[in-house]
Amino acid sequence: MAEVLGTIGEYQLLQLLWQGQLASVYLGEHRQYGTRAAIKILHSALEDDEAEKFLAQAQITAHLDHPHIVRLLDYGLENAIPYLAMQYVPNGSLRQLHPRGSQLPISTVVVYVKQVAAALQYIHDQGLIHCDVKPHNMLLNARHEVMLSDFGIAVISQRGGYRRESVSDFEGTILYAAPEQIRSRPRVASDQYALGVVVYEWLTGSWPFRGSVDEIASQHVLKAPPPLREKAPAITPAVEQVVLKALEKDPMQRFESVHAFAVALERASRLETPGNITIPGSPLPFTLPSKQRPAPANAAPSNLLTYRGHTDHIYALAWSPDGGCIASSSLDESIQLWRASTGQTLHTHHTNSLKGQALAWSPDGKYLASTGGLLCDTIQIWQLSSNQGLKASLYPSCNGHTEPINALAWSPDGHVLASASDDGTARLWDVRSGRSILIYRGHSAAVKAVSWSPDGNYLVSVGEDRTAHVWNADNGRNLLIYYGHRDKVNAAAFSPDGSRIASASDDGTVHLWDASSGRKILVYSGHSGFVTTLAWSPDSPDSPLIASAGLDDTIQLWDASSGARLLTCTGHSDWINALGWSPDGTRLASGSWDKTVQIWDVK
Repeated sequence: MAEVLGTIGEYQLLQLLWQGQLASVYLGEHRQYGTRAAIKILHSALEDDEAEKFLAQAQITAHLDHPHIVRLLDYGLENAIPYLAMQYVPNGSLRQLHPRGSQLPISTVVVYVKQVAAALQYIHDQGLIHCDVKPHNMLLNARHEVMLSDFGIAVISQRGGYRRESVSDFEGTILYAAPEQIRSRPRVASDQYALGVVVYEWLTGSWPFRGSVDEIASQHVLKAPPPLREKAPAITPAVEQVVLKALEKDPMQRFESVHAFAVALERASRLETPGNITIPGSPLPFTLPSKQRPAPANAAPSNLLTYRGHTDHIYALAWSPDGGCIASSSLDESIQLWRASTGQTLHTHHTNSLKGQALAWSPDGKYLASTGGLLCDTIQIWQLSSNQGLKASLYPSCNGHTEPINALAWSPDGHVLASASDDGTARLWDVRSGRSILIYRGHSAAVKAVSWSPDGNYLVSVGEDRTAHVWNADNGRNLLIYYGHRDKVNAAAFSPDGSRIASASDDGTVHLWDASSGRKILVYSGHSGFVTTLAWSPDSPDSPLIASAGLDDTIQLWDASSGARLLTCTGHSDWINALGWSPDGTRLASGSWDKTVQIWDVK
């Protein structure tokens, strides 16, 4: 039996979990029921008026019920010392997961912000303010979902939280406090400002303001935050503008709600546009790419099927090698396996990942590789069962990346997996052992995609450094770097005969270039926005087609020899993130942020 450190209220204190300047947190156990809780005990007694305020706030907090809010189970005062008994969330906080100085990729930040903003919007809609939004109060539950804690503690923490001489030992509310909160006039928009500071810190690795508590307070009130790109040049102007809008001194100049801030950040993470003009109805403080439709193509392909099994944006899709099934992943934290002919769902696997899963079928169709883990930084191998569901295979997980994995690709012989990650590397893995057998470190920023040559001897990887690298699969030796794009490169693939490579970029183009020399062959400019994905047709290696798609909501099929557009698919209502040809080349599947996968007849 665990040693009892003491008691408070109805709880025995079993273990000290965390100790700070204002309070300590213990693992507690209810003396009657044996249930466990996190017990937060403040270090100082409260005066009568403060105690009354604490009890009133705690009573309100106890009624909050939201999947991203830590539940308050009990509360009280013992000898004027306040305590809160909260739902025990076992996996620590985001501050523990990402210590001071950590820089996170925008994809990870967006996933965190969406969950925190959902919790904040819930309390804002009930007329409440959190007043202490910071990474320490963002906890991870057993499913690695973010849960916001410490509702009510902020009301009393202000009593001692601002009057400290430095922040070397105290990392508290003042670092994230809005100007109006410092003036003791917090409002709903104060939580948005605090979340904006958290985002600033995650993206740049530092707070916008530093110094003594008084100096930081003064800077929050009077000084504009340094531009994010001074500290992290890879941040796009779009993302920077969104964060700085959330950090406006005047609460009325921030986003209309914390939800609007989260939506704007998610959209900005996918966009980079000039100017500072707000589109009516858009939460973004800059112009979005025009949604002008391209000129009519020679034919209009028919939509054979629309799959609506997912409840959030589609992240990836992959056809089974026999063409019978499609696996798709979504930001709804699921991987779904379904029939390509009917849309019948065969299997749904629920994940605990904070972003969409990359997917890849083995060449023999027996296995499906997917990313997994909280940050999608591991690889799992699934086996197709006899009833066409997915079950865990005997192959071990592949672990080694330190940031989310964006893409997976099997070698043609099925023995090796390639992965591309936000940690700036591409890796090769031995499938049977799960061992990392090669790390390619040629990129200077996040690697977004990786693809094998048809003979399995080479790979091409692309990323946020605006380059495409061709390298040897045996030793990782770089053969050439393609510098033709003017912006982030999102996708690349070898032609069926291995002689050419097509690459798609945020510069709005697809480049076709020689795989051995890097010589540019042609540039396809048919899209009116960023090009996010592409795929070569598999059925005619002598005269293949390329399908490309992006933020203009269209899929365009064009001749790889001439660049002439042949077909345009216009059925999606939001931008397209994934494409895949059926193995026989007669159908094309597209996955979109409109939450659907559509299948097109392209013959």
